Amino acid sequence: MGRYLSFVVLGLSAALSASIIPHAITFVVSLLGSFVPILEQTRGQLSLVMLFVLCWSVRAELTESLIWALIGGLAVDLLSILPLGVTSLVFILFAFFINSVARQLFRVRVLFLVVVTPVATVVLTLFTTFALALMGLNYDILPLLRIVVAPTIIFNLAAVVPVYALVRLIQRRLEGGLQIAPQSLTPSASRMDQA
Repeated sequence: MGRYLSFVVLGLSAALSASIIPHAITFVVSLLGSFVPILEQTRGQLSLVMLFVLCWSVRAELTESLIWALIGGLAVDLLSILPLGVTSLVFILFAFFINSVARQLFRVRVLFLVVVTPVATVVLTLFTTFALALMGLNYDILPLLRIVVAPTIIFNLAAVVPVYALVRLIQRRLEGGLQIAPQSLTPSASRMDQA
């Protein structure tokens, strides 16, 4: 069920990231820009799709994590100028890494996500910049780090715990639904045997 849910969750996340979230970030930056100097003249973004892929991969099976990574990457690429599949490749690498490490971390998965999110943000930005450079669009690295990467890390760190809480809520509902279904079939089957 989680595989099919990825189309809805990641599609909606990509659409929000391309439409409403940049305006909300601009509004927040206009309010907080004078208090937090790093946010002035920012081009940072909230990587909502990446956060959903990371948070889902922490507790899901590898196959399901890879499906989320593939669909999330395609959703991002369809709404950007990147060639189709570039972001999926990065997300698939993230899913492999997180899934393999998270199996050994039973109680500190949220802290693990807080540590991994800045690294994933930097890797995704550098990989995207490299892909754009291959397309003929070049950027200066130092201004890119200051204007884009640093604020994006701040936005992603602010959102990773709420996204993880939402993902856990969804996963618990899916797990609960799978456990209830076989039990609900048992009484009706026993009634049929009695009849």
